[in-house]
Amino acid sequence: MKKTLIALAAVAASSAALAQSSVTLFGIVDVNVRNVKQGGVSQSSLSQDGTASSRIGFRGVEDLGGGMSASFWLEGALDPDTGNSGGLTFQRRSTVSLSGGFGEVRLGRDYTPTFWNHTVYDPFGTNGVGSSLNTFTAAGSGSGTNVRADNAISYFTPNLSGFQGQFQYAFKEVQTDNAPNEYAGLRLVYASGPLSVALATASEGSTATNVNSFKRTNLGASYDFGFIKPMIQYTIGKFETNGGVDNEVKHLLVGLTAPVGPGLIKASYVRSSYDNTAGDANQFAIGYEYGLSKRTALYANYARISNKTGASFSVSAEAGATGAAVTPGDSSRGFEVGIRHSF
Repeated sequence: MKKTLIALAAVAASSAALAQSSVTLFGIVDVNVRNVKQGGVSQSSLSQDGTASSRIGFRGVEDLGGGMSASFWLEGALDPDTGNSGGLTFQRRSTVSLSGGFGEVRLGRDYTPTFWNHTVYDPFGTNGVGSSLNTFTAAGSGSGTNVRADNAISYFTPNLSGFQGQFQYAFKEVQTDNAPNEYAGLRLVYASGPLSVALATASEGSTATNVNSFKRTNLGASYDFGFIKPMIQYTIGKFETNGGVDNEVKHLLVGLTAPVGPGLIKASYVRSSYDNTAGDANQFAIGYEYGLSKRTALYANYARISNKTGASFSVSAEAGATGAAVTPGDSSRGFEVGIRHSF
């Protein structure tokens, strides 16, 4: 009888613990038909990620009591056009966190603070042929933290009347002067009502043997008027070579989104200029997303890059598609029509 009571107590305790925890399976499947024309060749393909990156993930949270919680997030990329499962490496995000009144401490692979401004203040969310990152590179620095950083410790402050900060440090974990994953950065945000403004800056590692350091600073802002939401972002990336020559990229985006019935119009203009490296480039993009439901949408996007002398930037072509390379100084254009479903 005593053993039975102990077993029942253990089951009850286990059920109570489970009641305080939750695990969610989530994901996005985004597939489109895409055509890219460059180098005198028109290449069509079944592609993906026109409005959002395809993914599958697991996230969970446990209530620790006293206002504290523990959580995890494992998220991997998917290739729905081929069914490849390589995304199960969870390289989109792999973190564990402790949260409370002090904010959140997060450990693992995650987005960098400087990337957030690129994607939050881009009408296309840095996805598809209209991504603002089409013409942005780390100016030849060899930085491996343009989007995410491995081996990172991140701290997010509590939201204080719309103000919030993110601080991140990623260990290089190699005994060399140049490490692609070393990262130290911060992002300060004010978001309240229709206004959102954020400033981010970082010092990043490099794989380039002739580079001493790479530093990036970007500023983004948007204001939602209801009928239209304009946005702007400006980025400066600079690295110093061993020869003492500074190379610099200046990246400007002006864009907007505007609701039209159940749909959303997107448009952006991007200008990227480079000092002492490849030539400059401009990009114009426009798109329309039609919501069939809260989870499913149809979309169409078009983008065109005008490369200046020496530049050869390209719209987002399908990985593995056998198209032609961009002729330096020539243009690249892309068009895609697709469907996105979230679960």
